[in-house]
Amino acid sequence: VLILEVNEKNFTSLATVLKRKGYESVSYNEINNLDKEIENIDIVLVNTHITYIDISKIYELVNTEFIVKIPIIFLDNSKESNKELIEKCFSNGASDFIKRPFSSSEILARVDYHYDQFYKLREYKLRVDKLANLATVDQLSKLTSKMHMQAILKHQLNNYNRYKTPTSVLYIGLINVDKIVSICGFEYGEKLIQSFSKKLKALIRESDVVSRWKGSNFMVLLSNTDAKNAENLAKKLNKTLSGIEVMKDTK
Repeated sequence: VLILEVNEKNFTSLATVLKRKGYESVSYNEINNLDKEIENIDIVLVNTHITYIDISKIYELVNTEFIVKIPIIFLDNSKESNKELIEKCFSNGASDFIKRPFSSSEILARVDYHYDQFYKLREYKLRVDKLANLATVDQLSKLTSKMHMQAILKHQLNNYNRYKTPTSVLYIGLINVDKIVSICGFEYGEKLIQSFSKKLKALIRESDVVSRWKGSNFMVLLSNTDAKNAENLAKKLNKTLSGIEVMKDTK
């Protein structure tokens, strides 16, 4: 738990309460490099009267490039209720707002709730991202999967029909892979395809898409490339790839 407090006494009090449930607390001053150490932060507690960080900057500070928002709970020890302050906190990313008098049980209950929600949502997002990756990336070659390539080709065809942008497709096949597998084994054949995929990918522009289409066959989508330039590239690829000792890399 990252605690942004106005003084050490308040920090110690909160840290003591949180420790009862096994939470480890750290103050802003104890963090040398927040960009690196923020990965270890699961929740943030903020005193609304802190002066070393503006409330409007806290969300941006702790939620840079994260797939799930880190919960931020504001603690207000003012005697009077301040509607503008509450609105400011929530408009700047607050997950919760606790008004004095503070109760240890209330603080722990709210922290537990937001911690559990944070982890459930993060695990869900990770599973979704993993499934999306499985759908778009061929797990053997680490190239674009056939299913994703089909969607890209459909999109590219629509663009061509509308804008007439020159587009070409290369179909590349490795020959005699079946014979190699029958002699050296299936695992050796997989290593060969993996090695070839890396070399093919290295020869293709970043703007193009290379996919393992089926078995030891590959497809390359060349954007903004007419037939003549595609033919020249095909000859270049054939010459370069034919001269690479792929077998040596798979021993």
